[in-house]
This record gives sequence, structure tokens and C-alpha cells, in this order.
Amino acid sequence: MSNITEFQSSLLGERYYKIDHDSGLTVFVFPKNLSTTYGVFSVNFGGNAVEYVNGDETVTLPYGCAHFLEHKLFENEDGSTADDVFSALGAYDNAYTSNERTAYIFSATENVKEAVSHLLYFVTHPYFTKQTVKKEIGIIAEEIRGCIDDPYDRCYMNMLDAMYFENPVKNEICGSEESIGKITPEVLYRCCKDFYTPENMVLCLCGNISPEEALEIVDLEIGKERRGFNSKFLSFDEPGEVKKSYVERKMPVGKPLFCIGVKDCNIPEDALERYKKTEGMNILLHMMLSEAGDFYLEMLEKGIVSPGFDSGYSASPKTAYVMISGESDSPELLLEKIKEHIAKCRRDGLVRADFEREKKCVYASYIGDFDSTEDIAFALTSYAYDKVDLFKYPEIINEITFEYITELLETAFKDEYFVLSTVKPE
Repeated sequence: MSNITEFQSSLLGERYYKIDHDSGLTVFVFPKNLSTTYGVFSVNFGGNAVEYVNGDETVTLPYGCAHFLEHKLFENEDGSTADDVFSALGAYDNAYTSNERTAYIFSATENVKEAVSHLLYFVTHPYFTKQTVKKEIGIIAEEIRGCIDDPYDRCYMNMLDAMYFENPVKNEICGSEESIGKITPEVLYRCCKDFYTPENMVLCLCGNISPEEALEIVDLEIGKERRGFNSKFLSFDEPGEVKKSYVERKMPVGKPLFCIGVKDCNIPEDALERYKKTEGMNILLHMMLSEAGDFYLEMLEKGIVSPGFDSGYSASPKTAYVMISGESDSPELLLEKIKEHIAKCRRDGLVRADFEREKKCVYASYIGDFDSTEDIAFALTSYAYDKVDLFKYPEIINEITFEYITELLETAFKDEYFVLSTVKPE
């Protein structure tokens, strides 16, 4: 029998529910009395899915399979699309494919239960033919060409390609024109069978719906029978160093673009520690490089950097890096100035008042997210795969101390881990 667990936060005065469904599907329901209800139905199958083992068989997929499948699942056997059904319900639908997962989304102000039912139905009822797959190859090929012609996308992907040897994150989520040409209905049906099973999926709902209503819909659309999940991605051996320290491309841009990456191979295995490091690194970057800081203002005044300068840290179980991006007439000089600034911060020490301010900003952002059903649904989805309670986040932030930030500054940003990717005017 499906089990319902309640989670409460005295800090926020909020609660949500986790349903361990008989089918193996994990369902999160966050009742919220706001105008819009948001739903995310996701599968642990994304752009990084290339090689995996299913039982005794090793399977290699063409690059771009997860993204291609995301597009095709919206088509129904009767010729209609999921968009048609959601529109008739007065709902909005969408989907995205990341490196780690694929997610199918709806938002609705009415007909919520019907929208949830259709979300579950169209994702779990694939229909492909040779003709529709061939047509989609042409559509996605146009999308791929658009990405290739986008200088910002090229700058970012070239940074990843220079940073990593084996990590599939360096590959385009859409694949290439050559790789998607190898996709057939049989390949797509195989992906559905091996990965689109309840045990490998998560449903997150936030808004005007109760856990009992959600359970009733899941019972009807998914059923209570377990299909079994027996697929495992093959691991890869990624060296600690970067592949290239510099990569340049010429494209029709008015001003040079840059992406500075700093590879991090020291990724905590424990999800809570990884979340702590992610927030700690982002606090540290804001302390050193925010647009309100002295360093950025000095670089702006000297004309070394243009407005729009940004920095952040991204981490998943297999991938972590710092990225600093923007426009600069002299990306190479900016990189040297950033390295000098980091060295100065190590030598002179960080400012505790800056740390306290940035930490309060993180708290405020976390609390502010609970005013949005969309933000809550996506947060629940992210935390679900790491098996972390959403309400544990304040405890994670509280463990980030000034001394911890100082330690991160000492251990990160080694010269040999830096990569500079530029796109310069033709």
C-alpha cells in the first residue's frame, strides 16, 4: 500500500507530503493556496545518458536521444498533441532536458486534476513511427544549427570541452546532426522501456491539490504494478587536470565574449555536503566578484569588463565547476586580474561583514522561493533525486561559517584548473 509521509517546517509554517507509491513512483505534493498550480514529472534520464547497462546488455545511445525523446512524447497516436489537450484545459505545458534529467511541466489555474492526469498519461504513452521520427530529425537539426550559430552557446560549450576529457557534460544535449540521424523509433521505445519506469521517475505538484487527490490520480494513470528498473549508467574516468587552458573562436560579435571556467574534481559524495559546498562557493564568489564589489567596479571603470559580468558555481554528483562570464575587450587581461584578485583575497583575508551580508541574502532567497509554486516544484524535483528534505536547507546554510568560506578560498582556484574560452569578432 502506498505510504504518505508529512514534512513540516516551523520556520516557514509550511508542510508538504511524500508519497511512496506502490508502482515505485515517488510523488511530492506541496499544498499551496495560490492562483497557479505547478507540476513537474521528471525522469532520471538526460543529456549525459549515452552508455548504460541493462541486465547483461551494454547499450550505447546516439547523442541527443533524451532531448529527441522529450520532443516526441508530446505527440499522440490520434494525431493530436499534448499541447492541444492542455490548451483545452486552460493550462500551459512545456518540457526541458538537462544533463541529468528530462522534465515535463504544466501550470494551471483551473482543471488541475485533469491537467495532472494528462501529464502522467502523455509521458507514459509513447507513440513513434518512422515518418514522425524522420520529420523530427529535420526540426531538431535546425535547432542544432541555431545553437552552433549562437556565440554565447559556443563560448560556454567550448569552455566545457576544454575543461573535460571524458565527462559527457561537454557534449551538446541536443546531439549533433550526425548523431540524431541514427535515432529510430526502436531506439526511442528502448529508452522508454529502460528508463521511463515509475521507479526512475518523480512527480512534484505544488498548488491547489491534496496528497489524497494526487494519489487517486496516480493510481488511475500509472497503476500499482511495478515494472522494474534495471538500467545503470557506465562510469567514466575523468582526469583531474583540464584538457586545454585556452580556446578561441571567431564569430560575428561586436565585442569579445568570455567564459572562464575553474574545474573542481573534489565533489562531496554526500548530497548535503555537496549542497553546502555549492552555496558556500556561491557566497564566496559574490564576496569577491559581485557587481556591487570593488573589484568589478574597478574593472568596469578601466574598461576591462563590460556590464553583465556574472559568476557562479554549479555542482552535480559527477560534475562541478566555477564559471565567470561576460564581455571584455581583453579577456586574457581580465583573467590575469581575476587571478591577482583571488591571490590578494587569500593574502589579505576576506571581510567577515561581506560574508554575513551574503549569507543573509541566501536565506532571503530561500524564503522568497516559497511564494512561487513554480520555484517550489522545481526545488522539490531537484532535492528528490538527492533524497534530501527541502526543509533541511536552512540547516545547510547555517553550517556555512566564515572559516568554511576561507577554507574554500584556499583550496579552490588553483591555476592549473583554469580554462579561458573566448569568442572574438571575425
